[in-house]
Amino acid sequence: MGKLENEFVGKGSVLENPYTSGCRRKLKDQYRKYLLELPGDSPEWQRILELKKIHENGEDLNLLCSCYPDPCHSNIISDAITGKISPKKE
Repeated sequence: MGKLENEFVGKGSVLENPYTSGCRRKLKDQYRKYLLELPGDSPEWQRILELKKIHENGEDLNLLCSCYPDPCHSNIISDAITGKISPKKE
């Protein structure tokens, strides 16, 4: 088992969800759309690429958010880290 890395993705983080009003599902969907519209050189995607390298090196990565244990935008970040979603093509 690899080293455990914790990454806070809540308020104040480069990966925070800029949307704060609505149900968790709506906020999660809004974040997904937001992230998909960002270019690959945005601070958000640059941090996701750094986290992807950590993940690919076999380290355990724990995304921390105040929403836990409810589903939230951290699920979308996880999808990006594992390559299920990608930045907008320029």
